[in-house]
Amino acid sequence: MQRAQAGDLDAFRGLVEMFQDRVMRLMVNVLRCDRTTAEDLGQEVFLRVHKGLPGFDGQVRFQTWMHTIAMNVAISEYRKQRAGKRNRTTVSIDAPVGDSDDFYVVPEGREVEPAERAHQAEFLARVRECVGMLPEEFRTAVVMRDMESLSYDEIAAVLDVPAGTVRSRIHRGRLMLQQMLREFAP
Repeated sequence: MQRAQAGDLDAFRGLVEMFQDRVMRLMVNVLRCDRTTAEDLGQEVFLRVHKGLPGFDGQVRFQTWMHTIAMNVAISEYRKQRAGKRNRTTVSIDAPVGDSDDFYVVPEGREVEPAERAHQAEFLARVRECVGMLPEEFRTAVVMRDMESLSYDEIAAVLDVPAGTVRSRIHRGRLMLQQMLREFAP
C-alpha cells in the first residue's frame, strides 16, 4: 500500500487484484445489481482510491478506508437508481449471468449426492432471495459482516454509525433471515 501511495503502479495493480472481488461482491450484494454494473462501479471505486491514495494518512486500516469509498459509491448509485426507478426495469441478483451462476463456486473433488446438491442449490437461492428482501440498513450490515468478514468497528467506520448500532443491525438482520429460512430448519 505504501508503494502504491508513492506512485508505484505495479503496487496499485496488486491492490486492485487483492480487493477487486470484495468490491464486486459488495456492489452485487448491497445494490442487487448485475455483474456488468458491479464491474463499472468497482472501476469507479478504484479510480477514487487511486486519486485519494496521496492523502491517505493511515489513521484507519486501508481496507476500512477502501470499503468506505466503496460504500459511498454504492450509496450514490443506489440514490441514482432510486431517482430513476420509474423508468427502469430491475435486474434480480438471482438471475443467472449468461449460462451460469458464477457467484458461487463448488470446490473441486467434493463429492455430493445429487439430492444434497439440489437441496444446497435451493437453500443458496433462498438465502440470496432472503438477503435481498432485508431492509437496506440490515442487509448492508449483514453482508459486510457475514460475506465480507469485516469487523464491527470496520463496519461502523464505513457506515459512519456507532459499533453498537452495527451489532444491533446485524443481530436483527440475522433474526429476520433465520425467520425467513425456518423452512430449512432440521
